[in-house]
Amino acid sequence: MTGNDNTNGEKIAPLSPDQLKYDDAGLIPAVIQDESTGAVLMVAYMNRESLRRTLEDGRAWFWSRSRKKYWLKGESSGNILTVRSILADCDSDTLLVRVKLEGAGVACHTGRYSCFYKPLCEPKSAPGGCAGVD
Repeated sequence: MTGNDNTNGEKIAPLSPDQLKYDDAGLIPAVIQDESTGAVLMVAYMNRESLRRTLEDGRAWFWSRSRKKYWLKGESSGNILTVRSILADCDSDTLLVRVKLEGAGVACHTGRYSCFYKPLCEPKSAPGGCAGVD
């Protein structure tokens, strides 16, 4: 379930969960990506236990910061995220979790494919920029 591919063909030894850099609350951000499209679906947080559950079970488990409990993505909706690979970033403080969407094929609790759908105004460097933003 872990990936060791990279752009230059170099083989990288897999990390153990203990080699990751968790924040002061014991959490690590997990960027969830659709393996078939490359789209970023959501961002959630894992701790050692939710990562252990994910690695053992093959489905994405997270730690809810607001509810203070573990949650299996899609447990109530049926929109399970089957994990295909997990990569740590260069600093080992963020995870990229590549998944296959199950169920209705949506990842967001709003019923959308991705949680990333709210556009912001263009940066100042773009034509038009952000009105009223300095």
